Amino acid sequence: MQNEKFIELYNAQKDFTIKFFKEKYNLELEDIQNDQELKVKWNKEYILALSKEVFEMLDELDWKSHTSKDTSDIRDNFLEEGIDVMKYLLGTFIINGFTADEIWTKFFEKTNVVNAKYEQEKSIKRIKAKSDKIAFVDIDGVLGKWPEKYIQFVNLQLGTRFTSLPELVKNIDKKLQLQLKEEYRLSGVKADLDVVDGSQEFLQDLKNEGYDIILLTARPYKKYFRIYSDTLAWLDKNKFVYDAIIFDEEKEKYIINRFDTKNVKFVIDDDISNAKKLTKAGFNVYLKSNKALYPSYDFNDLEKHNIKFINNYKEVKICQLT
Repeated sequence: MQNEKFIELYNAQKDFTIKFFKEKYNLELEDIQNDQELKVKWNKEYILALSKEVFEMLDELDWKSHTSKDTSDIRDNFLEEGIDVMKYLLGTFIINGFTADEIWTKFFEKTNVVNAKYEQEKSIKRIKAKSDKIAFVDIDGVLGKWPEKYIQFVNLQLGTRFTSLPELVKNIDKKLQLQLKEEYRLSGVKADLDVVDGSQEFLQDLKNEGYDIILLTARPYKKYFRIYSDTLAWLDKNKFVYDAIIFDEEKEKYIINRFDTKNVKFVIDDDISNAKKLTKAGFNVYLKSNKALYPSYDFNDLEKHNIKFINNYKEVKICQLT
């Protein structure tokens, strides 16, 4: 029902926007959407108008010490100026071709992200202050099957038959790789990764043993905004238990700079470089086998760096670490 009301509101604004451009400029919305110069021009016009309306909202508040407003007028005037802001914002979405359903869906995806970040900040603060039983667990390659899904995506796009990331990287031009990775990240595939066998049960076992579980990912959500909500949706859909998520492209440095080896019982990652940095800093590290990332391993080198190699989660001695 609420979505129907929003659609009604959206359609009223769209009808006006269509009429405005047709009567004033003899333009259809499609003319603007298909012409980059027109699109930039009208986005700029709408955003500047929106900004002006925001400041007019501020002017309706009794915030200047040397002026005084009639408070009986403020509430309605403030709402009307806010509606002007909303109309320009909706107009901006409309000239860019966004539908009511897209706006509605994105609003609640963003709401979930904001709520998650807020709660996770509280969780991290609590864990750092009180927990002496922390487990850091990487997402890609440890909980979700990376880079298999990406390799499948590339093979589908190019008609290739790569089976590992090193093979893919060796045989595809760098510029094309960047383009493919961007398409992959924007496609929403990360919301549908296959789950590593036993990973859900492993996190539940950790929680049952009293661990605080912090998930790690280097996914670049600041560049590709949807990655954050895709990640949350995937974790929720697959019923992973955890206390917080750290998004950091240098996740190993995040741990080293902010946590004590006495409180962190272990870290699980599938990246050898990260594992070496963490063991050098004194952290207990399990390296999860990932044949699509490393077709072969130098076990003597891993042993030299005090990295514990595991094929499956049964090899992690949870109880011995409590």
